Amino acid sequence: MSRCAKHGETAGRPQHTTGVSGWIPILLAGLIILLLPSAPAYSSILIDRVVAVVDRDVITWSELYKAMEFELAGKLAGLTPEEKRSRLKRYEKDFLRMLIDKKIQLNEARRLNIGVSKEDVERAVNRIRIKYGLSEEAFLEALKKEGFTLQEYKKKVSEQIILSKLVNLEVRSKLMVTEKEIDDYIAANGEGIDTSEGYRVRHIFFPAATPAEKKAAEEKAAEAMKLLNSGAPFEDTARRFSEGSDASNGGDLGLIRKKDLAPEFIEVIEGLKVGEYSKPFWSGRGLHIIKLEGRTLPESDEELRKKVRGILIEEKLRKSLNDYIRSLRSKVFIEVKL
Repeated sequence: MSRCAKHGETAGRPQHTTGVSGWIPILLAGLIILLLPSAPAYSSILIDRVVAVVDRDVITWSELYKAMEFELAGKLAGLTPEEKRSRLKRYEKDFLRMLIDKKIQLNEARRLNIGVSKEDVERAVNRIRIKYGLSEEAFLEALKKEGFTLQEYKKKVSEQIILSKLVNLEVRSKLMVTEKEIDDYIAANGEGIDTSEGYRVRHIFFPAATPAEKKAAEEKAAEAMKLLNSGAPFEDTARRFSEGSDASNGGDLGLIRKKDLAPEFIEVIEGLKVGEYSKPFWSGRGLHIIKLEGRTLPESDEELRKKVRGILIEEKLRKSLNDYIRSLRSKVFIEVKL
């Protein structure tokens, strides 16, 4: 029985960095459809073969490579075919273990009669589409770009819901955090727990240093403001005009703590209500327009304890989930042929 290892700047950003991986999370925890040019389907030019056996199930070479191409689309973009083959080869073992673990968990879910209705899957897919403001046509086109049919996407959503139900039933529901554990964590990490005020913002940015660049930035900002004032969605305007690296994500900067913001940004943000956008303003890096999506206030003692409880639950969940999967692995036949 074989064993394989578990895999487990934004230009113009105001002193803050956050990663953005794509547009369409399959679930909240979720898998992601990256709206990038699809990687070449290497599986189509390779002779298909079995790379692992899990009890009565098999995992094929094409299944493995399709999973890698899907998950690694961002890392494959812009690489030559040779570089892509080399990158995919590097991740083979990690992704194979991930697929083995997934099959083991899905088999266990079937044994426990854990399923999901077609209606629940439809609702989940529609929530994803609506959340990202995509029409049915645009949603289907995004899937097509990634080489997936709607039915294949629904299958992934269904599997993810089932896995989530299994983990909740067999692992998460059995976790407990005591008040003493919370006290101990706060005593040990109190200064490192961020409870300060913060803001959720979107951003349109025009970098400018020279007089000519500043003039061009002002012209572009004026055009963007004209659209915004006419009712155009801020995120669409950001995708069209912003020259920051978050432009493709509608200028979303996520949650930024007040202490991480430059003074000029704090001054502008504090003059906005949630849902409002600013007039263009300058920083040392260029011209900005920001929209305040939301704000978080300093946390009370009760909120702090709730946050710490969540941190401790997640820490325990990671360890318990690894232990749970190891226990499932010990009960099945696994043969790796890679």
